[in-house]
This record gives sequence, structure tokens and C-alpha cells, in this order.
Amino acid sequence: MEMVSSCKRSRTPRPKKCFVDRLSALPDDILHRVFSYLDFLDVVRTSVLSKRWRFVWTSVPFLNFNMDWFVKHNYNKKFELMEPRYKFWDFIKWALLLRDGSQIIRICLYTDNTITEQLNGLLRVAARQKVQELCFLDGDYTADELDFPRVLCETLTQLTVNFRDTIPLRVTAVFSSLRSLNLTRVLISSDVAQKLLSSDCVKLENVYLEDCQVRDVEEISILACNLKNLTIVNVCTYEKFWVVGSFDSKLRIFAPNLISFCYIGPMLRGFALLNTMSLESASIRLLRVPRGYEDEYKNHLICPARFIGLNHAKALTLSTLVVKYFCPAYGELLWDTFILDNLNHLELELRYNANYIEGLVNLLKFSPNLESLFIRFKEARHIPRSQRKKKKAIENRSSWESRLEDIACLSYHVKIIRISNLDGTEIALELVKFLLQNGKVLEKMELMPRNGERKQKSFSKVVAFPKASARVVISFPDYAQRKIPWFDKGDSDPEYDD
Repeated sequence: MEMVSSCKRSRTPRPKKCFVDRLSALPDDILHRVFSYLDFLDVVRTSVLSKRWRFVWTSVPFLNFNMDWFVKHNYNKKFELMEPRYKFWDFIKWALLLRDGSQIIRICLYTDNTITEQLNGLLRVAARQKVQELCFLDGDYTADELDFPRVLCETLTQLTVNFRDTIPLRVTAVFSSLRSLNLTRVLISSDVAQKLLSSDCVKLENVYLEDCQVRDVEEISILACNLKNLTIVNVCTYEKFWVVGSFDSKLRIFAPNLISFCYIGPMLRGFALLNTMSLESASIRLLRVPRGYEDEYKNHLICPARFIGLNHAKALTLSTLVVKYFCPAYGELLWDTFILDNLNHLELELRYNANYIEGLVNLLKFSPNLESLFIRFKEARHIPRSQRKKKKAIENRSSWESRLEDIACLSYHVKIIRISNLDGTEIALELVKFLLQNGKVLEKMELMPRNGERKQKSFSKVVAFPKASARVVISFPDYAQRKIPWFDKGDSDPEYDD
């Protein structure tokens, strides 16, 4: 017993845990990077956490101002809702005045209630600070011009402007340092287009234009030697307000280093991709011109052969309206100049109609080196009772039969075919039969029935179809619905309008 008690007395006490404030010891550049993900109101609040952080907020080079966040934390029921919104701009003013003089790299502003005069004041401050990244989001402004000073034009590397209402820009100099341009609902004049998209913008690499109006410009020329990614959404995308398009000009693109190109909207009066030897992927989604606009668009070039420059694409995505015009029954026949020699992957949408399927067959003929094919049939849309007889009559005369045909890509290269949203109609099964009959090196065919439901009676015929390839494996994986924006669903062109 004495030995046990002596052991207890000799036991040494555990040392107390010592908490070290490692956050306060971090260097400023790491703290600035962490603060760059916070709203600036929260950055200012960190000054009470430690003595080390008391004045760090005055040197943060990344400023994020969010009006909704500011109002949420400053709203008092005793005051009107507009008072915190006015204080928001006072907060921005003092946040800039009390800085320690260090350079500001990025200003990001999210606000839904202001006037252009306030924004222009912020642009002047950004010019004095030689800001490199500028982002204006979700603004609701007056019709006054947004004025970019010369110094700001020369120093900006990234510009993002996303407005609720269309606002004009006034640019005094070429954006010589700009690398990334993202504009949504902006009015672009010919002079502004020259300074934003000309050959003088030698560093421009990424361009995204959505619902941007171009007035009094017959041709939009994008001349950028280093441009790599270009997306143009030429349709109103705000609050499901459908209009025909934001601009109706000729489009000319000279970009020898262009890798990715996407266009969504109605067919333009002219379209040319020049010197695009580096093009890897292209997506063309033509939207139907709404009724009432036919006279304005009657002279438009609707033949896909007019898409000069797509010949170099390695992956191509096309909407139904484009595929239909590959059928000889539509448009001009300039197929001798439209050979997709470099195309490896083709993705397109089809309707259950003979003209669309003939367009697909022509596309396969123009793509001798194609290796994979993905066909997505359009979802059936609700049809008014008055139109159902017309649709049924069109379906009855839209029969199409499979045939043996020597197509280079099917004979030597196509190994994978996927067809989604497939139903068990006769015309759909004939297309599957055509691909199996002519796919001599086909290894895999995936059929994804509409809505994930397998119609055993209809699709059991597929297994018995004659096959040119002995190695082909037919499978029925689960169908996954593609998520697309609402304005892209309006690809329209319903079958009963053909």
C-alpha cells in the first residue's frame, strides 16, 4: 500500500495547453488573400479581433462592396429602408479615403440601387489607383453613359459589367492591357467596339458578350491575335423577356489563336471566322426568329456553309435549326467549301423529321474523320389543340427509311454513338438502323430512351437490326436531362411550323 501511495505522489502534473495566435502572425500578403473572399464590411470588422489586425483593412488590395450585405447588417426598423442604401455609398467613400496609400488591385461592386454619377466617381478613383480588375454586378442605373478615363483603359486587365438595364459606355482610349472582357446588357457603339475589340487590344484572351446592343454598326469586327475564348449570347436573357436579338450586324472574327467559340441567337446577316487554325470547339445554336420579325430577317444568310471558318473545329455542337439547313431542300448549296476535315466529335440536336435526319446524313458526309457522335432529340413540347392536326399531318409525310450508303466516317472512324431522349417511333428506329447498318468500325452505341423509360417492345427490335460491325455493343443507360438556360430552350422552330 505504501508503494502505491508513493507512486501517486510522484506523478507529475500535466502541462497546461498554450494557445498560440497563429492567425495574427500571418504576413500581410496572406491576410490580404484571405480577406479577398470577404465583403469589405466584414474586412473592416476584423480590426477588433487583434491589435495586429487593427489597420490591416486599410491596405487590402481586393475590395468587395455588396449593398445587400451592407443593408442586412445596418437596417434598423426605426429608419426607412433607403437610409442604409445611402449610407452604403458613404461607407465606400470613407473606405477609400482612409486607406494607407497602397495600390488597389480589384474593385467588385454589387448593388441594385444607384445612379451612373456615383459609378463614374468610383471609376475616377479606380483610375487614380490604377486598378487592374473591375467588376460591376446587377446594377439598376439611369441612361447616362458610363465613362472610363484614359488611365483606367490602359491599366485594366479584367473588366466585368453586368447590368439589369442596357447602359451605354464611353471609352476614351484603347484597352491595351485587357485580358478578360465580360459584358452583359451594355450598349456598344462603333467607337467603343473599336477600342474594346480591335487589334490594338494585343493581350485580350477571353470575351463574353451577352445581350449587348450594337447600334449603327453594319459589321462587328473582332480582331484579337491572342483571343482564345469567345462567347456571344445574342438574345435578351433578363427575366424571360424574349426579343429577337440584341444586335443584327455582320460578324467578322480574326483570331488565329481562338480555341473555343460559342454563338447563341438568330442568324446574322453575315458570319465569318478568319484564320482560325487553332479552333478546337465550336457551338452554334440558332434561335428561331419570332413571328412579326420575318420581314426584317428575310435577307439573312441561313445556309450553314456561310459559317466560314468552322472547317478547322475539332468538336462541333449544333442546334436543330442549323442541322435542318444542311438538308439540300433548304438554303444555298455551297457544300464544296464546307468540309470538316479536322472534326473528331459532333454533338447536335434533332427533331423527328426527315429533313433534320437528311441534314445529319449530309453532316456525316462532310466530316470524313469523325470519331464520336452524340445525337440529342428535342423534347416534345406542349402543342395547342388547334395545332395538333397540323403536326400529325407533318409527321405522316416525314417518313424516312434507312439505306446502305458509303460514308467515310462511318466506314473507317466512328466508334462511339450516343442517342438521348429517344422514343420508339418508326423514324427514330430507322435512324438507329441506318447507323448500325453503315457503322463498320462501331464499337459502342448507347441509347437513352425519353424520360428514362424503356419501351421494351419498340427497342427490342434494335438488337435484331443488321450490324456492319461485329464488335458493336448496344446499351441502354439512364437518361440524364441536359440543363440549359431558359432562352436556349426557346430554340423554338417547332415541328408544326415547318
